[in-house]
Amino acid sequence: MKNGPFGLGLLTVLLMINLSFDGFGQGDGPRAYLLAPKGVTGLNVKWLTMGGNLIPSGSVLVPGADIKADIYPITLFHTFSIMGRFAQVYGMIPPGSSTAKAQIGPPIGPLPIDQISTNGTSDGFVAFKMGLYRAPALDVISFSKSEMQFSLFGEFRYWFSGTYSSDKLFNLGTNRSILQFGLPMAIPLNKNRARAIWLEIAPAIQFFTDNDDPARSSLAQKVEQAPMFIVENHLSHNLTPKFWAVANLRLQTGGQTSADGIKDDNSVTGLGGGLGLGYQLIPSLGLEMDYGGVFASSQSLKGNMFRVSAIFTYANLKKLRTFN
Repeated sequence: MKNGPFGLGLLTVLLMINLSFDGFGQGDGPRAYLLAPKGVTGLNVKWLTMGGNLIPSGSVLVPGADIKADIYPITLFHTFSIMGRFAQVYGMIPPGSSTAKAQIGPPIGPLPIDQISTNGTSDGFVAFKMGLYRAPALDVISFSKSEMQFSLFGEFRYWFSGTYSSDKLFNLGTNRSILQFGLPMAIPLNKNRARAIWLEIAPAIQFFTDNDDPARSSLAQKVEQAPMFIVENHLSHNLTPKFWAVANLRLQTGGQTSADGIKDDNSVTGLGGGLGLGYQLIPSLGLEMDYGGVFASSQSLKGNMFRVSAIFTYANLKKLRTFN
């Protein structure tokens, strides 16, 4: 890595890349929506531990439940160019394990559950994101020389079910798909990459397919779910070129389930958030951790989460320097 302004700028860009990709039902996490250079491939490995009364995928409220889960999401991503615009493909698989304890009703069923456990994978996704406004596809070196600016993206995700068996009372997977459409944006609040301050706002809506084979704890033949609207927000600040802090805020509303056309009383509007820190060990490896919980909700929504991420990235800088 070169010293001087150019070397510092390139290092700062790599730090942003390393901490910019995330994905799970509890929120994508900070710096997931920043514009990044093209030609970057990476792997995001996470440990996430959480508790509350949402199923592990984070999409269904189960009133009265006490659910604990340890999930290990693994996300692979690559950035490239489409007609000069930033584009990204990525996918996530989340192996894990979970336990549940409750006296609960629909949509799981009118059964007392002292404690049951399950393992396998929670719901994962494949996704595509493309720049819509002020999101050019630049290589790492050109990107490091560019000014920070507002960027708007269009995003589509297809969520697929994780491990599921209708013979079980409790599953990590949901036996249905989700179509998610989002318009994430990144707003710089200053112009200094080394001390960058970013506001990320990511509205999205999710549409759910039906579960036509509910778990044996339910008497229903089909479980439907109403659309869910989500707005995720992050305000992050580089305290040094390698070290940054973030405040997170997430609003989620909708998602009521219906069993054979009879609505379950589990639609919820909830507001949650938390704080986090990130640090870059080397240009190709960054670490990030954050903690969050539910602040307020229209029902008895409860939850907390602690998340640690290690992000590995690769860009062929030697080749780029040859042509620059």
